[in-house]
Amino acid sequence: MPLSKEHKAATRERILSRAAALFRRDGVDGVSVPALMKEAGLTHGGFYAHFSSKDALIAEAVERSLSETVDHLVSVARRGDEDGRERVADVIDAYVNPEHRDHPEVGCAVAALGAETSRGEAVVQKAMADGARASAERLGAALGGGDQALDDMLGLYAGMIGAIVLARACRDDEALSDRVIDVCRERLKKTFAA
Repeated sequence: MPLSKEHKAATRERILSRAAALFRRDGVDGVSVPALMKEAGLTHGGFYAHFSSKDALIAEAVERSLSETVDHLVSVARRGDEDGRERVADVIDAYVNPEHRDHPEVGCAVAALGAETSRGEAVVQKAMADGARASAERLGAALGGGDQALDDMLGLYAGMIGAIVLARACRDDEALSDRVIDVCRERLKKTFAA
């Protein structure tokens, strides 16, 4: 008996959800289709009933991950009655912190996968570029940005991403990694929230 559309959609969602987390945690090259399907509780052979290729899945996982990150940051930006500078500082605190550094599987796809996906297929690079632009635009709108909003948000976003990437790269030296987070968070606030 054929599977229902609902069952197929739920299975596809399960694969996509696991992929989004695993790619951010282990990198796209660190996750094979068989390992992903095993993590999702499915057989390897079923993958191509849901996705045309691993690259197509990576692109969708990047889109999903970026959307989740910006949804969170927009919700932070819209909290309370603070002025714009305080809301920007809140966004910086929500992104540049030890929890984000230590849990890439639930963090920003650009910080986790940016360098790796820049060497990937065009569909993956397009998903990353489109997602980064949409993230900056949505965050700028949530913070009440004007004509300079996109440029300001691209600068802020790049600075926050760089802080997390460097802090992760220094994790073997915990004190240095923590210092990177603290220093970058404060410098970003002085630049974008002062």
